[in-house]
Amino acid sequence: MDDVSIRAASHEDVRKLIEDRYDRHHLLDHLHHRRGILLLALVGEGLAGHLFLRFAPPEEPELRDGLPGVPLLQHLRVMERHQRSGVARRLLAEAENRLRALGHGRVALGVHPDNHRAIRLYEDLSFTAWRDRHLATFREHVLEDGNTVRVQEPCLVLVKQLAPPSG
Repeated sequence: MDDVSIRAASHEDVRKLIEDRYDRHHLLDHLHHRRGILLLALVGEGLAGHLFLRFAPPEEPELRDGLPGVPLLQHLRVMERHQRSGVARRLLAEAENRLRALGHGRVALGVHPDNHRAIRLYEDLSFTAWRDRHLATFREHVLEDGNTVRVQEPCLVLVKQLAPPSG
């Protein structure tokens, strides 16, 4: 997909472009607390997808202890009309390039163990399982009234070694 541009997002971009209540809530919260960088994939002025690069320590103690200082890729979403067109790969490649440039040697992400299509994509991109068992984590659901409810769910944590920047 050659007409995709990727750039870092601002709070205003999130308010303007992210329609999903769950994503908008969490992405604004992450940006407000300066936990990382949100990358947007755009086709023209329209949103094709997004990915959050989290530099702040993860909430899960097992990840903080087991992968100290390893950035996390979170909230990867590709809008339905752009799925299976390379947008996810472009966002992941841009995230990896930025992480390499900042001197990071590894990156991690979490995926629901039933999301076989995403797992296949990550494995194709050289991500491997961090450990054999799933991590117990949670998802916050944003209710109509703006309140949130935490629901526990399993998470498969994958890691990738990043090659040093070329050049």
